[in-house]
Amino acid sequence: MSLAAPFAAPATAAATSTSSLAGAGEVTLALVLVLLAIFACAWCVKRLRGFGHTQGRVLAIVDDLAVGQKERVVLIACGGERLLLGVAPGAVRLLQVVPATAFANAGDTDGAVGPTPAPALDFRALLRRNLGLSR
Repeated sequence: MSLAAPFAAPATAAATSTSSLAGAGEVTLALVLVLLAIFACAWCVKRLRGFGHTQGRVLAIVDDLAVGQKERVVLIACGGERLLLGVAPGAVRLLQVVPATAFANAGDTDGAVGPTPAPALDFRALLRRNLGLSR
């Protein structure tokens, strides 16, 4: 006759011991992978920003320039004219109507059309000028 203990706990499997360092490594790796996926998606969206635009529309953005944190100057082609617009949060203003012939020589390098480059100043000269210490 076999006597079995009626209230004895069944044999349990040996508990696996995992170090907290291994768990932290797995969590860190998962976080890095998620961040890489987010940056990859943002890069793709930035690269494909103008992908869906079709050519031959009546309006086209020729160029734009950020002039502040939320302010931009946008040059729009509309028919034979180009409109220079100031764009800010909640406001769009017409700055100037520019005929298309004004940009006929834009590719030339003789300096007739286009912005002139600012003279290069070194850091020391800029700092002295902004502090009011210019001689």
